[in-house]
Amino acid sequence: MPSPRPSPVDRHLHRTIRTLPHRGGYLGFLALMEGRPPGIEELRDAVADAVARVPAWNYRVCSDSRRVWEPARGQDPRGHVHELPVPEGAVTPEELARAVHDMPFPEHADNWGVWLLTGWAPDRYALACRVHHALQDGRGAMAGICAFMVPDLELPLSVPPDAEPPFRPIGVARWATRTLPSLLRPTARWTPARQEAGTTRTLHVTGCDTERLRELARAAEATVNQVYLAVTAGALRAWTPQDWTGRGKGPLHAFVPVECRPAGHETATLGNHLVALRAELHCGEPDPRRRLDLMRASTDKHSAQAPHQRAALRVLPRVADLTTRCLLLRSRTALLTSNVPLGAGLVINGDPVRQIVCLPPLVFGHPLTVVLTTYEGQATVYFTSDRRDPDPGRLPQLWQTALAELEEAYAPV
Repeated sequence: MPSPRPSPVDRHLHRTIRTLPHRGGYLGFLALMEGRPPGIEELRDAVADAVARVPAWNYRVCSDSRRVWEPARGQDPRGHVHELPVPEGAVTPEELARAVHDMPFPEHADNWGVWLLTGWAPDRYALACRVHHALQDGRGAMAGICAFMVPDLELPLSVPPDAEPPFRPIGVARWATRTLPSLLRPTARWTPARQEAGTTRTLHVTGCDTERLRELARAAEATVNQVYLAVTAGALRAWTPQDWTGRGKGPLHAFVPVECRPAGHETATLGNHLVALRAELHCGEPDPRRRLDLMRASTDKHSAQAPHQRAALRVLPRVADLTTRCLLLRSRTALLTSNVPLGAGLVINGDPVRQIVCLPPLVFGHPLTVVLTTYEGQATVYFTSDRRDPDPGRLPQLWQTALAELEEAYAPV
């Protein structure tokens, strides 16, 4: 299959990542396991085998933002595998994630990398995979990781042209009429956007049972994603209360990626197969129940019309590029939020994966990324920021408090 043409999303990620003062343009996952860790040479052999079956990892990000990627001819995949010794003692998953979150890449292997973390306990280890966001999105990276688990798994490079949704002018026009005028409305001004970005990022984590979110979603007649975003709005309200005093405060707008791979092609690995929702987080609303009600319309995935957006990205690249730039301006969207289901029962190296920790990106100049993942009944929320004031370390507790408030609002009388 010839190299697919990069989308406006790929090109925009390429441009913005080059200007970041830190490694925020990489996304990844950390898998924690119990058992005998593999030797580093054993892992390098396994990665070299997997790379032969993951076409995207045989590409690299090039200097030209119009082409975005190019074949990485002559690369040695074993050079993408690294060791990270961790001092002996009790270590939390959050501490392991922080250790690998900003690890530097070798100059010759800076598009993706795999890290083996060992040393903190004799029968525990972790594997981390990080990839340049212009090369892959989260679904593509997870598909690549699956190649470690299924030795005979052959992944496709991208979506075949004949599987792409057709460009239907009437459908695209209807989507554009409903969606694009809202881009003219700027997002609310808030303190983090006025602070100077730092050269490093922080990662803070909290979580709860997935069933707790599901029960709340049933009570509110909402989706889990809507509940997560409404709770996040409550946490952000408490994080910068000075931004939400007085009347007439508009919403914070969050960029919410929406999966747009055509059905049957979920393992396409190269590039970003994403369209967008512009979710409204009504942080100025003091009533948690009303905060959820106000953001329902902007978080309805059906309104994203993913096939029409995908077709427009492909057929109208100049218009789509301008729209993408406008959407992701800091005056239009304040932060990135995402929801990544990770499944259950994964096995790597013959050992069950006990927990998966997300390593979120921080792109587009946003001061904050918030990500929800679910794995084996556990929901985990991640906060990545390069600002120091207000303190992002407060966000996990504020999120838990906002969750309890929303639960109380929907508790049976």
